[in-house]
Amino acid sequence: MNGKTAKRWPQRLAGALCLLAVTLPAAADDDHTLTVGVTENDAAPSMIFSYSPQPQLDGGLWKDLLDSIAHQLGQRVQYLPLARKRMDSYLQGGQIDMVCNTNPAWWEAPERFHWSLPLSEQVERFVSPLTLHERITSLSQLNGRRIGTVIGYHYPALAHAFAHGAQRIDQQQGNLQLRAAASGVVDVAVVDELSFAWWLKNNLREAHQVQLQPLVLSRMPLSCALSRRSHLAPASLNHAIRTLQQQGVLAARLKPYQVP
Repeated sequence: MNGKTAKRWPQRLAGALCLLAVTLPAAADDDHTLTVGVTENDAAPSMIFSYSPQPQLDGGLWKDLLDSIAHQLGQRVQYLPLARKRMDSYLQGGQIDMVCNTNPAWWEAPERFHWSLPLSEQVERFVSPLTLHERITSLSQLNGRRIGTVIGYHYPALAHAFAHGAQRIDQQQGNLQLRAAASGVVDVAVVDELSFAWWLKNNLREAHQVQLQPLVLSRMPLSCALSRRSHLAPASLNHAIRTLQQQGVLAARLKPYQVP
């Protein structure tokens, strides 16, 4: 090493370390694995499951988002399939760190958990059989009708309709609601635009038997409920989300699933 090199290498080392600090994801505070509760009630493409024979999360929008967040946090992530009714107790007990693709309004006591920044938006609409010639533009038109819903889901905006003769017809998943609409089992089915667009692409025959109604039931930001017993600090989670938003990573993950 000559004299000039000896003088310059500390500066070069410092520059290299600064570059690493910018390009590498944040290091985890410890070696914990981030455990995320997921439910089969969430229809594709939000979450895509395989069965061998037990359910396993294999893909979907939220897996893509959460894999990116875990990488940014420098942590491993595992997905635990659960019945929706068990999510609350698992979050409170700390058996899982968080549940995503959700909104505080859907929980009885959302203040028991920390809440992340929103990552996407859910737009709920109505789908009906082609045999229903009426255009649904008002919630009052749902009184007395059979409404396809997802078991375990809360629909506050439909409380008036259910109090005035509307019948709730529960299905396990949103795609089953769409089949119920196509076959005329229900008069209308509540669907989110993302799942409906995905279903149309993959069910061409049944797609010609339903129509999307103009009435929008709700627009809800979707985020993550974080257990207060989690090793992950809310500030760390939100910092990771902001970083990925600024880098354009989250937008890139969302793009393949968005409605054209």
